[in-house]
Amino acid sequence: MAAIRYFFKGFKAGAVDFSKNIGIFLNLVLLAAVYFLGVGLVFLIIKIAGKKFLRFNFNKKAKTYWEERGEIGQVKETFYRQF
Repeated sequence: MAAIRYFFKGFKAGAVDFSKNIGIFLNLVLLAAVYFLGVGLVFLIIKIAGKKFLRFNFNKKAKTYWEERGEIGQVKETFYRQF
């Protein structure tokens, strides 16, 4: 009877280790697929559309990179009372 218990304890430990390894493998495969399909497709669509989200055309001679923002239609005093 002790041999049967010993067998099932070992079987259970092996099954737990196997399930952890399968979980790690499936997570790796699924996350890689989501990354390459999701991020990769978005990247290709953006490249095809020619959209640029960041501007890297810096002027070396400029003293500042500050860009003036146009009027936004609100009075300055409204910013002091936000809540």
